[in-house]
Amino acid sequence: MADDMLSATTSLMTTRTHMSRLLTILLIIVALVATPSGFVGAQGGTTDDEDALLARETALFSQVASTRATLDELAAERSQVLVDIDTTSAAIEGSADALELLALARREPAQVRLIVALERFVNGEPASTAFTRELRALEHDSTPFQHQEVLGSILEAADAEIKRIDAGIASLAATVPELQSSRSALVDQLSTIDAATLELGVVLDEAEAELEEVTEGLAWYRSSGGRSPLSGRPNANGNNRPALVVKIDNVPRARPQAGINDADVVYVELVEGGVTRYAAVFHSEEVSTVGPVRSMRTTDINLLRPLNKPLFANSGGNARTTRAINDSPLVNIGHATSAGGAYYRNNNRRAPHNLFTSTAALRRAGGTSGGSPPELFTIRRPGTALANTATASTGVRVSYRNTSVSYTWDGSGWARSQDGAATVDTAGVRVAPETVVVQFTPYGVSPADRNSPEANTVGSGKAWIYTEGVLIRGSWSKPTANSVTLYRDSEGNEIQLLPGRIWVELPKPGNASVR
Repeated sequence: MADDMLSATTSLMTTRTHMSRLLTILLIIVALVATPSGFVGAQGGTTDDEDALLARETALFSQVASTRATLDELAAERSQVLVDIDTTSAAIEGSADALELLALARREPAQVRLIVALERFVNGEPASTAFTRELRALEHDSTPFQHQEVLGSILEAADAEIKRIDAGIASLAATVPELQSSRSALVDQLSTIDAATLELGVVLDEAEAELEEVTEGLAWYRSSGGRSPLSGRPNANGNNRPALVVKIDNVPRARPQAGINDADVVYVELVEGGVTRYAAVFHSEEVSTVGPVRSMRTTDINLLRPLNKPLFANSGGNARTTRAINDSPLVNIGHATSAGGAYYRNNNRRAPHNLFTSTAALRRAGGTSGGSPPELFTIRRPGTALANTATASTGVRVSYRNTSVSYTWDGSGWARSQDGAATVDTAGVRVAPETVVVQFTPYGVSPADRNSPEANTVGSGKAWIYTEGVLIRGSWSKPTANSVTLYRDSEGNEIQLLPGRIWVELPKPGNASVR
């Protein structure tokens, strides 16, 4: 009976130990579940955003490791609880068997006494031997005093055995409920462990999924050398090379143009006669055919100066404009310079709308001239939310006196039309940049040609930015000629754009309307 009592006590102590461990594990689970999910940081590819991602990555690595360790603890605890349940169940069954045997032995006291007497007789114990002698003496002596005394000692022994049986029954009767209670507690703990394991598995899945998200976000920054700083587009050629700007004709006879869908940024500037001309900026892609190439304007100097000595392709210009360009940071690789061999005439078109080139030829002509461009726009990571104030919009109309332009959101870009016809390239592909900037710009008269307007791109004014099917009303500012133009929303926050092609329309103030 002592062994059974010890087993019961050990089982109860094991249960209390499991409860203590389980409480510790549950506290860990609560801490893990309470850990905020989702990474929140400054958007737009800023250092703050990258720092936030790095901090979140560290926290998630720790969370995943802690969660896995806790799951391992739960698995070990579950295995031990199963062993303890089996041990306790075996103890209950053993106690029940022992109780049954004791109950059978205790069934009739008289029978027990007889059994004890017979056992003593068979075993040749002194009392039974004396009892035998006295029984034989009864045949010759009628005074059985000694016989009665011996018989009494046998019966006392029998009574002691009955008391021992009764004590065993009482002990087992008390032990079995304790064992059953212990087993019930162990079963409850097993259920709690299983529930905790399931919940923690969900926590682990969520943490690992978020970690994958964070890792992808950090990969965006770590691969910055493979994205153009102009548009955030992939740049297999690397960023350690200059931007290449090509002036492209845009009168009706020049359409459709080649290469305009491959430029990172296209500026649309007003020229004489109320028509427009493109300044297409190439950086992330090489294009086999670009054109038709047309002449430079003084507007180009301050507009393109922030690109840090870009290669500047053009068909030429009057003497004063050429002198102004050559005195600027722009690297003149025009048709009228020593780089003229990079250009050719397409005989299927009429001059002067038939001058073409390629970006590879222009870069060879530029040699080692030029510098790497800075970030022109605030580009944010794909997958992050737009933080700027915005309203849904279907598009915009822009007027340049003798040229009308419109953009319509098509679900992935802003489909461009000009003078009532779709703007397409020579391959028939519709121009539909991911972002359109309408930068309301005052114009003066070019000092090189009184018939040519010059955009005043140094200063500030209103700006409408169209991105992801929404309009962000804001402003532009460029305090100096060398400054990069900053675009801010109505609350003063830098406007954030997803990677993609950007077309910048430069109409006069008031010459655009929201559709």
